[in-house]
Amino acid sequence: MKQTVSLSDSEWIIMQEIWRNGSATFREICDGVADQNWSKPAVAAFLKRMENKGAIACEDAKPVKIYLPLLKKETAVREETKSILGRVYGGDVTLLAQSLVRSQALDEDEMDELIALLKKGREKP
Repeated sequence: MKQTVSLSDSEWIIMQEIWRNGSATFREICDGVADQNWSKPAVAAFLKRMENKGAIACEDAKPVKIYLPLLKKETAVREETKSILGRVYGGDVTLLAQSLVRSQALDEDEMDELIALLKKGREKP
């Protein structure tokens, strides 16, 4: 059974950058997360921790290292969603939907898309 990899908020930001590019050098990652105002040693520490967790791999492609995702974005998002649903909403999907709608986190197009998705979920394969 494959172990789930849990990412911190900072690691999610870095992971998004790696997923966006398919792979990334240290410099590309630093440039991509520059708005976070993290020092280069901090980014290096995040990357090392992510590598130890099995979220990314590092290839030495002299003169630079290239970081590759080992987690598929869809899998990581699905697992994080399950975690949030359990921790925050006690597994209650209806409460999650109510929270999104009542907080006006969804615009009309997003609500229409969600309704269409729910209807499609009822269809038999």
